[in-house]
Amino acid sequence: MDISTLTSAVKPRERTDQYVVLSALFALNAHVQSVTAKQVADLLKLHMGARAPGNVNASLRAYTAYVSPKEKGPPLRWLLTDKGVERLRALSGLSLSIAADSDAYKSDVAIVCALEHPELAAVVTATGGSAMWREVGDARHAHLYRETTLKTTANRTLRVVATTSTSMGLTAAAIATTQLVFQFRPRLVVMIGIAAGTRSGGKQFGDVLVADPSVDYNSGKVVLEKGIREFQPDPYPIGLNPRLRSLLHKYRGAHLLFEEIRAKWTGKTPADGNRLHIGPVGAADQVIDDAARVLEIQKNWRKLIGVEMETYGVYRAVEEAPEPKPRVVSFKAVCDFAAEKTDSWQEYAAFVAAEFAVAFIAREWDSLWPTI
Repeated sequence: MDISTLTSAVKPRERTDQYVVLSALFALNAHVQSVTAKQVADLLKLHMGARAPGNVNASLRAYTAYVSPKEKGPPLRWLLTDKGVERLRALSGLSLSIAADSDAYKSDVAIVCALEHPELAAVVTATGGSAMWREVGDARHAHLYRETTLKTTANRTLRVVATTSTSMGLTAAAIATTQLVFQFRPRLVVMIGIAAGTRSGGKQFGDVLVADPSVDYNSGKVVLEKGIREFQPDPYPIGLNPRLRSLLHKYRGAHLLFEEIRAKWTGKTPADGNRLHIGPVGAADQVIDDAARVLEIQKNWRKLIGVEMETYGVYRAVEEAPEPKPRVVSFKAVCDFAAEKTDSWQEYAAFVAAEFAVAFIAREWDSLWPTI
């Protein structure tokens, strides 16, 4: 915003020395980058001529509530503080949006689920039940948003927002995530739900899969060579933030947290305790009920730990979000093994995924974003 807009926002008698000096600082972006008294004085003289304040340097030294020296110099350089911006807003009546306002995080955790039941229902249960949630957001949007709070082990209160896609699949997940990020600007986006596991690694129902990377296994080129149709993959994999990955590795193997989660479940449980698996998870807009198809995918991703239909869309939406980007992670528990379809373990898998995700966030948040 230029200084003429700021000065014309008030009546001539209200254009005090303080007001015009603060206006010049704002016009020079001094709330972002420090400026000299000479820069301020030159701008005021250019626009106000003889009516400009006489001793800008003395004025800056007097307005300690609204400006702050940044560099000793010479010359001394000044910053317009947050209080200075607020003072200028109050005097001018203008909103004066600044980069810090538009870029700042506005929530802590954003949860995306593909299904209301059993996935989001399990998240609601893991965070204290439906009474702890309320509807939020703009009613013009297609998605319904809910909000709650979550206490970390260090007693920090996190703002948590959740939604579901309008349907299963990558496209719907990407759209839901994009709108969620733009509306609520979270620090962390978390996909929670259920998936099909691969038989390698001794997986069982309820084991939690973390996609690192997430892979769009249907992305590529179909060619015909010597009368044989072949698929040449071009999956553009997206992995985890390194800090997130490091913290998750603490939970691999027979971690005590899975015993605590299992003890809360009142229904049938697998014979052995559950575990966390971190590795490539394939995603595409298709339900797989064919063991041969899984083997085809594993030709390109030999360490594949599972397949599902949404995570890549979530990861890609975050990958292309505006700065400051949130971090992203997916927790999906095994409810079947692709070619061995069954619905009997879906609720248990959704329960384990939600409980693990909530516990991980509560325990590790301060390691992800320590207080300064």
